[in-house]
Amino acid sequence: MFKLSHIPFIITIVLYFTSTVWSIGSIVCPHFFNKKVAKWTMMMGFFVHSGFLVFLGLESGNIPITNVYESFISLLWCVLFVYINLDYLYKLPSLDTFLVPLVTALSIWAMTFDGGNLIITVSLQNFWLVAHIIPIFVGYAAFTISFSLSIMYLTQQRQLKLKLFGALFNKLPSLEGIDKLMWKTLSLGFPLLTLGLVFGAFWVRTQNILGDMWYLDYKVILGLATWLTYAALLHMRLVASFHGTKVACMTIAGFCLVLFTFIGTFFMGSKHAFQKTNEPTHIEVLKERMP
Repeated sequence: MFKLSHIPFIITIVLYFTSTVWSIGSIVCPHFFNKKVAKWTMMMGFFVHSGFLVFLGLESGNIPITNVYESFISLLWCVLFVYINLDYLYKLPSLDTFLVPLVTALSIWAMTFDGGNLIITVSLQNFWLVAHIIPIFVGYAAFTISFSLSIMYLTQQRQLKLKLFGALFNKLPSLEGIDKLMWKTLSLGFPLLTLGLVFGAFWVRTQNILGDMWYLDYKVILGLATWLTYAALLHMRLVASFHGTKVACMTIAGFCLVLFTFIGTFFMGSKHAFQKTNEPTHIEVLKERMP
């Protein structure tokens, strides 16, 4: 059901979609689609996105992860925040052509979670919880970017294999350059994921959030599986010179696991500090649990 509170995020999605069209169009028809429009609309979308998160935070009096919908759009904000900073540091040519369409699609998907009745009912002012969430979200954001780089790598590899030296080929970095960027993003995401999981373990143990059998929670199990996947990937990269197509394919598989860990586990029955309640009263329920 449409609400007035949806308007800022709908505007965000429209701006991201416009950026997607202009970014792809700048490759297909550069005389009509200006690449600068893609950059500016993405930045405008990011600023509206940021303002919307501030609004949600002020509404609940906490960081905006009080339900699955807010958590999803907070993660997407982290993706673009990490991308903007990495682009400033390393100049990531054409990555937005692969990343922004993904963010746009995930943003539309995030809209379907608004009105859901899975609401977080623990104190969001707990140090261990905040220390758990921030590294996890930024780590997931880095993995999202590495996924986009993997798609870029496989696309450029296909261009070379089929000898399609057209506009797209000329816009993309070399395979070696993309491979190095994948390594950088994986090297950023893995320590953050590790830190987030360690802090998360302290959180569930000190607050007894998931009970004595906390290690059997689906989100905990798949979080560990995600960690093992990226640990194996980085280990093989260092020890066995694992790179190129194999890294790209394994990174794609790792991202699918990240997405399923983040969202899919709720469909499996994982609560992970969330509780089913009536949507109109979720702020009241949350505030009742605040110290």
